[in-house]
Amino acid sequence: MPSSPPPFDALWFRLAAGLVVGLALGSFATMLSYRLPRRLSIILPRSHCPQCKAVLKTRDLVPVFSWVFARGKCRACSAKIGARYPVIELATALGSMIAFWLIGFQPTLFVALLAVVAIVTAAVIVFERGKN
Repeated sequence: MPSSPPPFDALWFRLAAGLVVGLALGSFATMLSYRLPRRLSIILPRSHCPQCKAVLKTRDLVPVFSWVFARGKCRACSAKIGARYPVIELATALGSMIAFWLIGFQPTLFVALLAVVAIVTAAVIVFERGKN
């Protein structure tokens, strides 16, 4: 009877890890793609509603799920929050899952994940700047 692969080598584990890591990195890419073209600090101020400036709470910062549960609206002022947030988070998650799938838990994975964030961030900035 063949032995099963170690859990870290299992494809389902790599894809799940890629999803979780990718969603978190996607949240960061979303922030970068908003703040960098506007020459805003990526450290401060904390994440807030673009309309009412209410500081987001932890429950509002869970990638994709917060947007879905809040029905795409700010909890403080009910202003509409665009779909750009979950779309960027999901795109980054997809790229991260592909990196985890192809590379696995190797040192080069870190470089690949940085590349995914950089590519998604740059693509969003170029796309949004092209609309103006």
